[in-house]
Amino acid sequence: MYDDPRHIRDHRIVIRCNADNYAFMKSLAQLQGENLATLAHDMMLHMAVEFVVTRDVPIVINQNMQTKALKSHFLVPQNA
Repeated sequence: MYDDPRHIRDHRIVIRCNADNYAFMKSLAQLQGENLATLAHDMMLHMAVEFVVTRDVPIVINQNMQTKALKSHFLVPQNA
């Protein structure tokens, strides 16, 4: 099913939001034609990449693995 077993999403991150934020995200997911969890996942990773790149934050824990993980989802600048 997966070419690389590392692409299996087994780890959870749970967020809580109020009714207005939830309705906004759900509407955005419907507008994009995506599953809410998929949209939230992609937005989280985009924000993480932006955070690292714009603030020149070094990725210190297992840098090679994290860089590969980010590059597998997004086009990441060479300095990230």
